[in-house]
Amino acid sequence: MERQRLIVAVDFGTTYSGVAFCHSTQDGLRDSEVVSTWVNNGVAPKTPTEIRYFDGKDPLWGAEASLPCERRQAKDTAPVYSRFKLLLDPTIYSGVYESRPKPWSVRRRLEDLRIEDSASIKLPPLKSAIDVSSDYLKLLYKDLMENRLRKRYPDTLDITPIEFVFTIPAIWSHKAQEGTRYAAKAAGFCSRTSDTLSLVSEPEAAAMFVLQAMREKNFSRISAQKTTLKRGENFVICDCGGGTVDLISYEVEEEYPKFMLKESVMGTGAKCGSSYIDAAFKDFLLEKLGPGCKDEGWFQKLIESGSTFMRTFDSIKRSFGQTTNDIWFLELGAEVPDNEEAGIVDNELEFNANDLKALFDPIVDNIIQLIRDQVKIIQSKQTSEAAPTIFLVGGFGESQYLYKRMVEWAGQQNPPLVVVNPTES
Repeated sequence: MERQRLIVAVDFGTTYSGVAFCHSTQDGLRDSEVVSTWVNNGVAPKTPTEIRYFDGKDPLWGAEASLPCERRQAKDTAPVYSRFKLLLDPTIYSGVYESRPKPWSVRRRLEDLRIEDSASIKLPPLKSAIDVSSDYLKLLYKDLMENRLRKRYPDTLDITPIEFVFTIPAIWSHKAQEGTRYAAKAAGFCSRTSDTLSLVSEPEAAAMFVLQAMREKNFSRISAQKTTLKRGENFVICDCGGGTVDLISYEVEEEYPKFMLKESVMGTGAKCGSSYIDAAFKDFLLEKLGPGCKDEGWFQKLIESGSTFMRTFDSIKRSFGQTTNDIWFLELGAEVPDNEEAGIVDNELEFNANDLKALFDPIVDNIIQLIRDQVKIIQSKQTSEAAPTIFLVGGFGESQYLYKRMVEWAGQQNPPLVVVNPTES
């Protein structure tokens, strides 16, 4: 008889991280538990992948790291470190695809933006990306073991092996995979001799979720657009995160007695996640305010991770495509000369829907190109006339603007494609 164990999935993301777990005796999706409450972040499925260091005391992590009150207590001397995960694999600056030139005058290619943005990700003195990742994961591990699993399984945790499963980008190099594994183990994962750790690509993890829903005949739980997938049909998983976008395609090999899949197109991806919209926004700000402010202290505080200004922009970014607002006024937090042509009046920057669209579109164009290539390979190989279904998942996959653009593109294909935005991905 197989020994009972706990299975813990860790989504260590570029911008947000999450955890889910279940006991090996439990039954499928309905019994899995997603951590949905975090320190100082209320009810949320994930917590920010951010950390702040202090002399003589423990770091703050997650939502606590960027609390404005904590910044005041630290007198702004302790920076917030974020997006350090991307530096685990600095070789994937590009994802093969170049975007169209941006509408504003800088007109740099997305590839140039990727390179400069990766170079701008800050690390603490004398610490590597693996060190910072390990420090963050150590705090997550402590919270998981003490505040989640210990309370959930008080009598059996010490004698129950844990199988930790970390998700990684499909395009992660072998070096980055080993860096992720090393950081996790240094953080305490597998510090108990009975525990194990494995890695699975992010789109594969999403495909497993879809497969399980089909096996449980519970497909409607995740999809309102399509009720089932049949034998011979293909589907593309497009996992859009904060740093990377990862894809993989599968064919339904069997429906009965249980659903079985086979890979039809290998995993691909690129660095074109939602955080590159933030990078493009900072580029946009420099054009409006002038390149001379780039190294000024007030500007660096304005655009730092967790600042009120960037949190406001993040809220605007998340609601884009599902709100009637088409103009916003962002407080710059400094004495800036009026420039009506640039939209700057009374220390506020006017920012409209066309500006936001110009930030989104190069990223969205890259994502659609990645999907187009997967679909092209499927159609060149499949014998069925059924069009492949596209599953749009991940944090950035929740963007209504991205979803609407993708649906518009999919509807123009011959035959038209269905885009599914799962409700629980």
